[in-house]
Amino acid sequence: ADPPVHWGPKRNVRWRTEVPGNGWSSPVVAGERVFFTTAVPRGEGAAAADQSLRAVCLDAATGAVVWDVEVFLQEGKDAPRIHSKNSHASPTAVVDGGRVYVHFGHAGTACLNAADGRTVWSTRELRYEPVHGNGGSPVLVAGKLVFSIDGTDRQQVVALDAATGRVAWNTPRDAKPARPFSFGTPLVVPVKGRDQV
Repeated sequence: ADPPVHWGPKRNVRWRTEVPGNGWSSPVVAGERVFFTTAVPRGEGAAAADQSLRAVCLDAATGAVVWDVEVFLQEGKDAPRIHSKNSHASPTAVVDGGRVYVHFGHAGTACLNAADGRTVWSTRELRYEPVHGNGGSPVLVAGKLVFSIDGTDRQQVVALDAATGRVAWNTPRDAKPARPFSFGTPLVVPVKGRDQV
């Protein structure tokens, strides 16, 4: 192999696609598609403006937008102050079996059809008080979408049924930390033949 080791605006770049808004989520490549999230401010003053929380799908070969859908509208009064190293769309999506799972922390979680971006299910049931927004990404294991709720009012590990979006279980973390927020992504590990989170 002879991989490129130098890049520039026109050097070793196959395509480039401008994306509106801010999203710290990593892109996920599945098949011939690239999936990611972004938050597009709506209204005056980006810090207090409503945020259009969006999922985007690009063609991996050309960078063309296949679909771009608003998953949630977060109104300014519900939009937390975001740390300069964060955005309203920081968690990375999960892609599996023709579905895309997107998570926007306290603003909601949804499952989309990977082909066209249509909503399969969405939930805003798990509200909490974030400090700097959200940073932890969900993981998919045994038919459950698992993520952490990290707010000043509650800290839990939650599993949603991946087929329906309903809460399958939640485990409170009662450590009572001095700074009750975090941005962890769950890790699934096998222990004595059983998966643990």
